[in-house]
Amino acid sequence: MLRDRAGAAREHRANPPGFLANLPPAAAARLLEDAIRLDVPAGGTVYRDEERPRAIVVLDGLVRTYLSAPDGRQVTVRYARSGDIVGLALVIGGPAAVSISALTGTSVVALRIDVLRQLLETDAAVARACAEELARQLGQAINEIAQQAFLGVRGQVARQLLDLAIPGPDGALVARITQQGLADAIASSREVVTRAVHELRQAGLVETAHEVVVIRDPLGLADESGPRPAG
Repeated sequence: MLRDRAGAAREHRANPPGFLANLPPAAAARLLEDAIRLDVPAGGTVYRDEERPRAIVVLDGLVRTYLSAPDGRQVTVRYARSGDIVGLALVIGGPAAVSISALTGTSVVALRIDVLRQLLETDAAVARACAEELARQLGQAINEIAQQAFLGVRGQVARQLLDLAIPGPDGALVARITQQGLADAIASSREVVTRAVHELRQAGLVETAHEVVVIRDPLGLADESGPRPAG
C-alpha cells in the first residue's frame, strides 16, 4: 500500500472526481490539502474498523464496504466506484464497525473527518452537497434491503454480478469476485452460492474462471435479477 499526502492535492485539485466535484472548489481543495492518497492492490485492505475514522473517496477502482461477525462471516454494505465517498455518515454519526477492501487495484484519498466536519458546519454549500450524497446513499441502501428481502439466492447473485461488472480486455463484461466473495456479499453460504452460479452457467448466462465470472448474456442475467426497486 502506497501513501502520498501531497500527491492527493496535486493530482486532484484541478479536476476532483464525483463527490469532491460537487463541493465548492475551495472546500474540495481544503480537504485535499490534508488528505492521504492510498494505492491498494486487488484484495488489499483500504480501511479497518479499528482505525481512526476517515472518509474515503475512490479515485479509481472498486471497493467493498462490509461488516464482520465474530465468527468471521461478512456481509457487504455497499460497493463504491470512482468518485464515490465512503464514510460520510461518520462525520455526523461517529465511528461505525465497517471495513473496506479493494476488489480491483484501487486508488483512494482518505479525508480527515475533523476537516470535513468543520466545513460542514461553516459552509452551507458543503452541507447541502453532503445531505444530497447521504440521501443518494440511503436510496441505494433501500434498494439493497429490498433485494435481500424479495430476491432468491440466484437472483441476488445475478444482481451482484451485474453491479460488479466491468469491461474485460476482449470487451466482455467480467465480475472479478470469488464465489466466497459473492456469498459474503449476499450473506449466504458458499455452497448455496456455488449452486446458484452453476445454474447460471448451465443457463448460458455466465462462464467462470479463477476469481472471475464472465457475463455472456447481460440481458438474461438482468431478467434473473428482477426489476430494481425504486428509491
